[in-house]
Amino acid sequence: MKHIMNLAIKTTVAAWKVKNQAREALSNERGDFYISDGVKIIIAVVLGALLLAALSGIFNDTVIPRITSEIEALFG
Repeated sequence: MKHIMNLAIKTTVAAWKVKNQAREALSNERGDFYISDGVKIIIAVVLGALLLAALSGIFNDTVIPRITSEIEALFG
């Protein structure tokens, strides 16, 4: 469980970093920000969201039920 919480914290921190980088890049008024950089940021956010959804699906459908059944087999 501690490993899952550490993974969740690391993922959250990474998402905040991406969010802050995107905010900084989009509020940049120096003129050297290009459309391609914005597209890269959007792609990174979408891929990150898909990865997070896939991991949560795997944990909810596969890992957690197996852990529950193993614990019940040990104690019950």
